[in-house]
Amino acid sequence: MFIQHTGKDSVAIVTVEGCIDHTNAVQFEEYIAMLSKEFNAIIIDCSQLNYVSSTGFGALMYAQRVVESGGGVVVLCNCNKEIMTLIDIIALPVKRYNSLDEAMEAVQNTDVKIIEKPVPPKDSPKIETYTETKPVTTTSVVFEHPLVIECPDCKTMVRISSAGKFKCPDCGLQFTVDDDQTVYFN
Repeated sequence: MFIQHTGKDSVAIVTVEGCIDHTNAVQFEEYIAMLSKEFNAIIIDCSQLNYVSSTGFGALMYAQRVVESGGGVVVLCNCNKEIMTLIDIIALPVKRYNSLDEAMEAVQNTDVKIIEKPVPPKDSPKIETYTETKPVTTTSVVFEHPLVIECPDCKTMVRISSAGKFKCPDCGLQFTVDDDQTVYFN
């Protein structure tokens, strides 16, 4: 996967080449999360996207949730027939447009207020949308697919790769994840 973006009128236009699958889904999530700090609207141009696996669709849903939780919007454009069919099958609630111009017009005409977000100074700490948390106690169970949990107190997205006891990195809320991926908040 090759991913890049350009900014136009407070909208990030993201071009993705190749595929989004288990090998690069986390990279895709992090890239969109980074853009959500600077842009309220993100258009993902899929004209050079060949394939999206189930993990890739999970990454797309996660990225959409991160952007929308901050009051933004994510739309797709130029999807091939295979990707369009898969989006319909899984009922992914994302707007799709035939061209970049249509997507840009739709984003600019939405109720989402497109504003310039200030870029934090270089000396300020970097704020991540989600954080990979290490267990407080060691465990031998490592999940094949990491969990992404939203903290009920501060809404931080936390990525969990194994069973154990954890703390939210932002607010300190403690929670436990069992071997069967059941989450218990204390």
